[in-house]
Formats: sequence, C-alpha cells, structure tokens
Amino acid sequence: MTDAEPNLADFAFEDSVAHSLSLRPRRIASKWLYDDVGAGLFEGIVASPGYYAARAELEILQAHGPEIARALGRGGSLVELGSGASTKVRRLLDAMPGLTRYVPVEISEAQLLEAAEAIRGDYPDLEVTPIAADFTKDFDLSDVVGDSPVLGFFPGSTLCNLLPENSETFMRRMHALLGADSLFLVGVDLQKDEAILRRAYNEPGGAIWDFNLNILERMNSEFGAGLDRSDFRHEAIYNTEAQRIEAAIYPLRDLSVTVAGQSFDLPADEPIVLEYSHKYTLESFAALAARAGWGTLNAWTDRENLFSVHLLTNRGPA
Repeated sequence: MTDAEPNLADFAFEDSVAHSLSLRPRRIASKWLYDDVGAGLFEGIVASPGYYAARAELEILQAHGPEIARALGRGGSLVELGSGASTKVRRLLDAMPGLTRYVPVEISEAQLLEAAEAIRGDYPDLEVTPIAADFTKDFDLSDVVGDSPVLGFFPGSTLCNLLPENSETFMRRMHALLGADSLFLVGVDLQKDEAILRRAYNEPGGAIWDFNLNILERMNSEFGAGLDRSDFRHEAIYNTEAQRIEAAIYPLRDLSVTVAGQSFDLPADEPIVLEYSHKYTLESFAALAARAGWGTLNAWTDRENLFSVHLLTNRGPA
C-alpha cells in the first residue's frame, strides 16, 4: 500500500520515524539518510571501489548525452530530482550547449546551494535555479520552467528504492510535475549476479556502513533518541523472490527508543530496513513505465550490463 511506504508518507522526520517503526518489518524512509552529513557520506559511497552503479551510469551518460540532447531540443530546461553534488549531470550539461536552464532539486539545502554555485561557475551561460524540496512531495515548477521543453533527470536508481507499485504511482505524479510533452531520464539498476550486489552493498566499517548508521546520529540530534551507533551493525541481503537488495541496521542487543511520544522495542538482530533497492530488466522497467503513462524512446546499458538509463516520453497520448 502506498500509505505504508515511508518514503511517500507525508510526515516530518520524527513522525515519519515513528510511523516507520510501527511497520513490520520495521523501516525508516531512505530519504531521511540524506541530511547534510548523510549527503556528504553518500559521495564517499559513489567513489568506493565496489559501488558499480555510479561508474556505469556515468559511462552511459557520456556515451549517449548527444542523443539525449537532440531528443530535448534547444532552449529546454533540465530538472534533476535528488541532484546531490550535481556530479553526474555534468555529462549531460557538456552535451547540451543549447540548454537554457538547469533546475537541481535536493532535500539537503547546504549541498544544493554549494553544488548550484559550482555549476554556475563552470557553465556561465546557463541559468541555474536550485529548489530545496523533498521531491516525494508535491511542488510546482511552472514558474521556473515556463513553456520551455522539460527533461526530468532522476539518476542513481533512486526510483528503485520504492516498491514497484509505488514507483508506478510516483512516475504518474511526474506527469503533473514535468508537464505535458516532457521527457524523463531515469537511472535503473539491473538484475545481476548476487555476488556483485553483495560486494556493492556491504562494506563493514566502510562508506555504506557510515552512511546508514548516520541515521542514528540524526535521530539523536533532532529529537533526542539516545541511541548509540556502537549498538548496531549494518548488513544488506538480497531477496531473490522480490528481486531486491534489503539494506538494514540490526541492534546488537535488545533496545528501546521513544519517538514522538511512542515507545518502541528494538529486539536484537531484528532488522530496521533503511533501503529496498529493486532490480529490473530492461523489459520489466519499460512495462512499469508504460503502466504509468510513459513511453520508452530508448534504453541504454553500460558495457557490462550492470546498469541502465531509460529515456521516457509523455509526448502525445499517454
């Protein structure tokens, strides 16, 4: 159910955590991992040797940037959802000299403004209009993009963090956000050998470990949860039946925590899921996109077929 999906539920941070801990399995929305500290830690994951997704996606964008630019045409706006450090988008910006406007959308305002200023410096002819927002909630782009052609850019397989039915709902929402006759460029992780996935998502004491355990520091800082990260470990497993990675933190002993006035038991070794990352085939994702009213113009993979980027359109009848 959509209303049971922590990433889509319309709660502030503390209320969201309380809602998520009442679910079974216990969950915390992955979007809350990206506070200012978490956003910086995530850049360390992107640079880590075992994390294939970023390298594969950059390879695809480098190879097919000119084709994507031609599909959008001159004078358009590029809207990036979850822009982070605005690293990957540079491959597109380099291929789009006729682009009028770049609109990065990011929940971490400090990272957003720093990245936007760097883009302005490196692309002085480009209008850069950052928006600090949670893209899982409704907001309006019309005053920013006007009547220009729009390309939405959703990199990094973030869409794969949602349950497939909720990904479909989210993509339907993108019609209203991006507007009629828009394009949508989406990064999607592919099904692959389980050993590759285990290496990418498990690094004891490394970047992913720090990134996921940082949620405890945020809970302590923002609403006094009183949890000690030394009482937890991180592990990601692959659920073969659901075709997804399930990344979680596990209490090392029985704990309890009070959130938004509610008390929650956290039994030892029972997961608190921070991220689902669903893996698709080119065909299964194209079918999901079609159910959400998006047609596939093209889909590309890297040379090792680890990752994919899909160029979708709602031009013409949906």
